This record gives sequence, structure tokens and C-alpha cells, in this order.
Amino acid sequence: MGVDEVYKPLGYIVDVFLALSIAGSFLTVFTFMLFHKLRTYPIRLILNLCMAIFFAQLFFFISFKSFDSMFCLTAGMLLHFFFLADFIWTFCVAFNFYQMIVKRNRDVEAFEKYYHIASWGIPMVIVVFCAGFGQYSNRGNFCYLNEAVPVFVAFFIPGLLVVCSNAVLFFFIAREIHDTLKNAAKTERKDKSKQFRVYFSIFASIGLSWIFGFVMTFFSEGVLNVVFLVLFSVTTPLQGALIFASYCLNDKVIRSYASLFSKIIPFCKRWENYGTSIQTSSTQNLSTVLGRSSYINKSSSSLESDIPMKNLNSSINSNNNAGPGSV
Repeated sequence: MGVDEVYKPLGYIVDVFLALSIAGSFLTVFTFMLFHKLRTYPIRLILNLCMAIFFAQLFFFISFKSFDSMFCLTAGMLLHFFFLADFIWTFCVAFNFYQMIVKRNRDVEAFEKYYHIASWGIPMVIVVFCAGFGQYSNRGNFCYLNEAVPVFVAFFIPGLLVVCSNAVLFFFIAREIHDTLKNAAKTERKDKSKQFRVYFSIFASIGLSWIFGFVMTFFSEGVLNVVFLVLFSVTTPLQGALIFASYCLNDKVIRSYASLFSKIIPFCKRWENYGTSIQTSSTQNLSTVLGRSSYINKSSSSLESDIPMKNLNSSINSNNNAGPGSV
């Protein structure tokens, strides 16, 4: 089976998933802009990531619709800018996870200004440089970089570096969580769904599904090319929707919306205490597991001797009130 045989149905799937992702990223931004008490520092990082995702995927659609208009070059530049910003924000989110979970850094907020400089500044420099050399044009039915070399240098290499870095950070984060759970109580160790939700929320937040697309480029044809094409097409376009599911479908957000709507719809009052007796968000699960196991998890490393796991739990709780990205 070749690419041509799966391209058309995948095209429809990608369009639907992109629409869901655009809606999901917009609703995530809307939710946390509306409820400022839930807008903690880690959530601010997610908001910037979602804005990059929203505009990148929106201009992806626009670039196909404006290839024969005056807006073509502008759409191509903005598409390039926001996809690069998306990449770098995923790294910032991954680095934030790493600092809080692995390094036990309780002063992670000091990095925020550097995240903004890197995530918005580096894409701007690259796009201005490419535009200065006239590298954006109509490629027939799509507005973007006009040749393979600029695409490779100004998109493929930066994206590949970020995805590889995120994969390395994810490895250390997952290992830290696994090691902590391994020493936790048996009931906590056996809660595989809890662990899966934590890993899944991190995976979605740092955009690791892009790795399927980069690996696909190394297989120009054959079964592996089709396999990675399918994996890429059904995961990456959903990034905004997956982030919405991970960060907004939890007790605190539902209670916040219920409290808001109960002012005009009395029926919603019954939801104001939703989930107070159970935990459904991935971050609540992670904080609980790490917190309970902090008293029995004594690593031999000097880092954990100086900063016990209970400090990690207090750091998580002080910085996170709304979703799994707040770790």
C-alpha cells in the first residue's frame, strides 16, 4: 500500500482533527483567561503554547485558501512563525516539567521571561531572515517556503532539534515518576490508569507526536513511510484538542464553569461541588502519588537527600491548581 492510497482519507481526517485542535486550543485559552484564579504560572506557559498552536493551524488552513491572493506571502510567513513558536513553546513546557519533577526547582517562574524571548524572538529572527532573501512564495496551491533547502534549514532542523530535546526530557521525567511510583504504596503502584493519564498529558503538552513526522521523512516509500504517515496524521493535528482534554476536563474547571453559569441557570448549582470527593485530573493524581510516596521514597542521590520528595509535592501544589501542565 502506497501513500497515494491513504492520502485522500487521511486528508479528511487531518482536516477534522485540525478543526478540533483549533477549537480545543481556543477553548483552553478562553477558559484560563476567564478564570484568572486557575491561571497559575505553569498554566501561563500552556496558554502561550495554545496560542501558537491556534494560529499555526489556522494559518495552515489559510495558506491553502490564499495561494492566489495578495495575502499569500503574509500567510506563509505567519504559518512559519507560529509553527516555530509552537515547537519552542513545547520545549519550554517540557523544560518546566523537568525542572519541577526531576530537578525539584522551586523557583521555576524565574525562567518565564526567557521562555518568551526564545519562543517569540527566535521564530521572528528566522522568518525575517527568510523573508529578506525572498524565500516565501506560492508553491502552486500552498503558501510557504519555496525551496527544499530553506525548509530543511529553517523548519526541519529547528523542529527536529526541539523534538529530540523534548524526547530526552520526557525520558528523565518519566523515569523520575516511575522510580517514585515504584517505591510507593502497592495500591498506588497498581493504578496504571493514573500513571497513563500523567504520561499522556505530558506527551500531548510537549508535542512528541511530531517525532512520527520527522521519522517519516527518512522513509521515502514503503510500508514504514505509510505507518509513520498515519501515526503523524492522527496524532499531531489533535494537539490542541488533547491539551484541552488534559487541562480543562477536570474538577476545578467544571466547578468554575458551574459557579459562573449558576448565576443565570440555577440548575448548574448542583455542579459547583463536582468531584470534590474524587480526583479526575492528571495533575491531582500525580501530586497525590508523589506526595504520599515522599515519606517512603528515600533515594541515595545527594539531590534527593537535600530536597526530599515532600518538597516536590509542596512545589507542585503551590504552583498548580488547574491541570496536568502545572507540574
